[in-house]
Amino acid sequence: MRRNLYFTLLLSFFSFIKVWAQNPPVNDNCNTATTLKVVTGYCSDPAAFTNQNATPSGLSKASEWPSEGNDVWFKFTAVAYDINIDVKTGSGLGTLNNPLVAIYSGNCSSYNQEIGKYYSSNNQGSYYKGGLVVGVTYYIRISGGNNSTGTFSMCVDNYFPPIQPGQDFVNASLLCSKNSFTQNKITGAGLNNNEAQGTCLDVSGPSESNSTWYKWIAANNGKLTFSITPTTTSDDIDWVLYDLGPSNNPQTPNASNAIRCAAGSGVTCSPSYYITGINLTSTDLNEQSGCITGQDGFVKYVDAIQGHLYALLINNFSSAEDGFRLDFSNSTVDFAGPAPTFQVQNTYCDNNFTTTYVPDENRLGYTFNWDFGDGAVNRTSTTAGPVTVNYTAPGERTVTLKVTSPLGCSSYRSFFFKDLGPLPTSGLQTIPKTYCVGDTLVLTPSNKPDGADAVWTLPNGTEIVSDQLMVPLTSDTLSGLYNMKYRAEPCEGKSNGIFITVLKRPIAKFDISPKIDQLYSAPITFNFSNSSANSTGFYWNFGDETSSNQTNPTHTYVNSGRYEISLVAYNQQCADTLKLPIVKILQEGDLIVPNAFTPNGDGTNDQFNVLISNLKTYHIDIFNRYGSLIFSSNSIVDSWDGTYKGKPMPVGVYYFLIEAEDLKGNKIYKKDSVTLIR
Repeated sequence: MRRNLYFTLLLSFFSFIKVWAQNPPVNDNCNTATTLKVVTGYCSDPAAFTNQNATPSGLSKASEWPSEGNDVWFKFTAVAYDINIDVKTGSGLGTLNNPLVAIYSGNCSSYNQEIGKYYSSNNQGSYYKGGLVVGVTYYIRISGGNNSTGTFSMCVDNYFPPIQPGQDFVNASLLCSKNSFTQNKITGAGLNNNEAQGTCLDVSGPSESNSTWYKWIAANNGKLTFSITPTTTSDDIDWVLYDLGPSNNPQTPNASNAIRCAAGSGVTCSPSYYITGINLTSTDLNEQSGCITGQDGFVKYVDAIQGHLYALLINNFSSAEDGFRLDFSNSTVDFAGPAPTFQVQNTYCDNNFTTTYVPDENRLGYTFNWDFGDGAVNRTSTTAGPVTVNYTAPGERTVTLKVTSPLGCSSYRSFFFKDLGPLPTSGLQTIPKTYCVGDTLVLTPSNKPDGADAVWTLPNGTEIVSDQLMVPLTSDTLSGLYNMKYRAEPCEGKSNGIFITVLKRPIAKFDISPKIDQLYSAPITFNFSNSSANSTGFYWNFGDETSSNQTNPTHTYVNSGRYEISLVAYNQQCADTLKLPIVKILQEGDLIVPNAFTPNGDGTNDQFNVLISNLKTYHIDIFNRYGSLIFSSNSIVDSWDGTYKGKPMPVGVYYFLIEAEDLKGNKIYKKDSVTLIR
């Protein structure tokens, strides 16, 4: 029987696991899309996402997809104009075969696919889209070719693109800030395909195949680092970095001013690597072509000099039209260019939805292009500032500033903030105001606005931020005023509070006289001595359909019977109950001593019970036929179960001696025998 129960439980467990494993992912449809809060240079952990058990959304397949498949959804708010999305699998990154990627605008009931550049392989699906609108929410849809499912990794880079780079140094793209970006569609080597002559890229034939040039001016002294990550991990990226001297009289790139170079064939080596650049830990200055022991794609950092012009040639040796991500985030060197930073002046917490934007610098010849986001009465401006903007309603603001220098160097900044207007006075759902120690206090707001936090203050001054407050009431010292207010930085609403009283839980306790470890006959009167704690009232139930609210009552039983006595001790909110064992009251004069009993475990006559009522004292000794004492007790409610020291006694005659005194002081003496039968 136990075995059958075990297998039943085991089957139930595996059935639960099977149902659980078949649940679709939480982002199975657009309405439950996973929000990507970071979209600038973001990469997930390996195999962080999945479309296993996903279901088709019912939306027609994306224009570049072979079929709809089992899609999952993500969403993000654009912080810049261009975006590059890479979904990667294989080599520990995931199991999804032929990942498919698409981008949509609109909402989950009205879709519009954003057409960009899509490319895929068995282990990677990538999508590039330019011309996004800052502050608008977009949706990312991911599926697998041939209806495949599995896990995957994802990288997302939403960035302001530099000017399209040239393939020769003379038309190199000028970088105005060290903001990271993704470069797409690199094809060809320009008019001069041998500008890297004499460097580590110059092996045989032209030194460039699919190249692009960048340049920048160091705004300060510092350590220059960068990383180059190809969008297709099988691509072999090579590069050369030049120090061209002071920017007011720069040199032309040549082998003599090439200060770092990397041309290793990492994607064909063992162990393989595909990311390259300069970092703070490497010590070598150059890495030659081929698979040379110790090369890992990275060389030593550069101590950059303020005012010097640096040039970077990046060459995709493997293929055309595949791009890369260029990341300067670990560099301590800034690039000389206009600062698109600005300050926001806003009273926020009122009904005046007016904001003033003040640029941090306003140099002669610089041009300004503002986008003040949705809800602005006049959304754009080319005024240097300060610019005062009126909005039609409270809400989230997304503001973008583009500043361009006279040399054509442009920098961007996007800024997000919320203007929620005045926050309401907090409201609380109706709850009791009195509790007992051991209860849990639960407080819930009734009118919390979107985007605001509920901030609770406990009586001891502790502040807790939570949509619902749950406090285990472990002590009556937690009584006091519980306040709550709404907060949405930098605004706070007026607080509202409720006074909570926490009472100690009553402890029911009493004594009874005479003691109930004897038998009594009716009529019999009991006196009750109440020693309960933390109580303001009492309810006695004597078990004979009578009760009392007195503190220390007296009660007389006039009839024989079995009675359960209980006391409920209570205060304004809490209660505790104490029950006594069943009280047996006999008819007056009852004396019952059995002459035999059968301790065989059948539930009938299993114990030797002596019934004598109205005793003050009592003692019984039981002997075997040899005169050895085998049982003794001072309580008449103790019964002999036919054992001695835990072992059953044999069938036979046993002798007992009872000595007692009744309530009137009369002595009772009885000597007799009892037969044990099995």
